[in-house]
Amino acid sequence: MLSLERKEEILDILNKNKSATVEQLAAELFVSGATIRRDLRAMEKQGLIKRSHGGAMPFKSSAEESAFAIREQENTSAKKTIANLAVKLINNGDSVFMDSSSTVGLTIPLLNNFNYLSVTTIGLRNALLLSQTNNVKIYIAGGQIQNHSNSIIGTDTMDFISRIHADISIISCTGLDLENGFTDASIEQSKLKQQMRRNSTKVAMLCDSTKFNKTFMCKDFSFDDIDYLVTEKTPPQEYIDKIANTRCKLITPNNTNF
Repeated sequence: MLSLERKEEILDILNKNKSATVEQLAAELFVSGATIRRDLRAMEKQGLIKRSHGGAMPFKSSAEESAFAIREQENTSAKKTIANLAVKLINNGDSVFMDSSSTVGLTIPLLNNFNYLSVTTIGLRNALLLSQTNNVKIYIAGGQIQNHSNSIIGTDTMDFISRIHADISIISCTGLDLENGFTDASIEQSKLKQQMRRNSTKVAMLCDSTKFNKTFMCKDFSFDDIDYLVTEKTPPQEYIDKIANTRCKLITPNNTNF
């Protein structure tokens, strides 16, 4: 189990049980006590939990909000590099779709340098970040708020997205691999991203290197379905070869193929 996934599991356990000991968490997650203690120290620094003697308890904030906070603080250096590359794909006057991911959220403060943008998002946190920008017309899709992600989902959300055309969709994924392409853990999120693609001229997928060689339940896109893959470093050669045979353009700090 990855560190990020384990921390989310810890938050779920703490919110369900109000508290847990290191021994209980280690037994439930099949890891050592030392691993749990290291996770708890990191989570306390992030303001997600309170450590107690021999264990931990949650703050009053919900598991959903905390789980997003973990994702927001993971791999921040890589995500910032990706955001600085991705924003170069946007032009003044563009209409833009943005999903609810933390990587996409890091592009938002960079939008202040643009004029006459219209941005539609399915992310609560990203909508709030957009509200702090200048010269951006902001739309947020209505619908059900999805637990653990700060995302808005459902048929109303799909209907809203289907009525808008975007010049570019700026989105992320949960994993990608050579055989299955880009995947997500949520059916609802996957459907919304597919609708964004159908209503966009171009699609930019933001994906840090920790997501490579991972596959989740729902297939979003193949490599031929997207226009740009933006990542923080050169991927393994087999991915370069795969991308070379598709419409997708690879963008890294060493390959700004705009």
